[in-house]
Amino acid sequence: MSFQYTRANLKSRINAGIHGKIGMLISAEDLMNEVVRQVNTDIHLRSARRKASLSPMLFSDVFDFTAPSDLQADRIIDIPAQAKREGQEFFLTTPEEFDRKKENANGLIALDTFNGTRRLKIALKVDDKTKVISELDSTTSGGGTWSGFGDGSNLTADSDNFLKGSASINWDIDASAGTTAGIQNSTLNSFDLDDDYLGGNGAGFVHAYFNNVTNLTNMILQLGSSAAAYHSKTITTAHDGTAFVAGWNLLRWDLTSLTPTGSPDNDAIKHAAMYMTKDAAKVSETDYRFDYLVLRKGVIHEVKYYTKYGWQTSAEAYQENSSDDADLIVAETDEFNIIVRKGIEVAAEEVNEYDISAKAGLKYEKMIKEYKMANPSEAKIMSTEYYAY
Repeated sequence: MSFQYTRANLKSRINAGIHGKIGMLISAEDLMNEVVRQVNTDIHLRSARRKASLSPMLFSDVFDFTAPSDLQADRIIDIPAQAKREGQEFFLTTPEEFDRKKENANGLIALDTFNGTRRLKIALKVDDKTKVISELDSTTSGGGTWSGFGDGSNLTADSDNFLKGSASINWDIDASAGTTAGIQNSTLNSFDLDDDYLGGNGAGFVHAYFNNVTNLTNMILQLGSSAAAYHSKTITTAHDGTAFVAGWNLLRWDLTSLTPTGSPDNDAIKHAAMYMTKDAAKVSETDYRFDYLVLRKGVIHEVKYYTKYGWQTSAEAYQENSSDDADLIVAETDEFNIIVRKGIEVAAEEVNEYDISAKAGLKYEKMIKEYKMANPSEAKIMSTEYYAY
């Protein structure tokens, strides 16, 4: 077990510092949680450094990823490749500057929060294998001819609303009242769906425009050697883990745990279908779109960062607030001493021991200054450019 000091240890030291008056606190437990959160905000503790696998893997030209749920503010340290580092330094910037530069940037990161959801944005050129199945610029893009799947109908090339190339494929949901709708093509230019994509780091991507997400249950991708022999995969969220929205969505199907139908020949893939499962009541809707169907082989990366979770359970599970005296504080001895001093400062003020509080506060400020000198933060410093040179 990495850490040794418990909430009971912290309570005992705070009680000693305020001359045994801990029983006068409204809630000693709430106070200790507040103190640990405050110290984690004031300084970047060594013990708060964590490492987690980036979810999903890193792909070129794919920019939005799930941020660690316990990330402290924007305290990203690094995003190294798990197996072989490519030597790239990362620079933290604002979401707005990231979006302006992401297409040509290499090593740019940002953190964006909206609707209570936090996303890590990364622009890095990685050595991932790519196979463009169809640019979906026309109904004959990629070979063969794209047609409706289920209630999908009226396919046309849309040069007014697209994300890549010169157009997207626009399609409608007809009035048939079935439970699927999308597009398909069983005479594509043949390609090899080999081990580079199947069962490992491979994923299929497409940009999908939903006119309306009401009564839309999931999105399914089929890849096979014919309309009767294929692999299929179902997703219920967009690439970044958020719910489908009206407008453009980047969809990702990881090519693992696929469901087979028939006996697809992986060396001669000619069939692809992208479609929604829907309620029968979802009928007579127009202007759905797909753009740029591609396979990518991702590169596994990790995220190093400072956690905002200052506690561990006895089973070593990280948590933001403690609920048991046996919980461990995420701190080494010198860091624990700083937390004790802050605890005495806050607790003494609550029990009207103002002299003790003032002295503890001065000591705390000195201790964190010395700690920062000896342990400089490794977090990225945000930088922006007002002019593109």
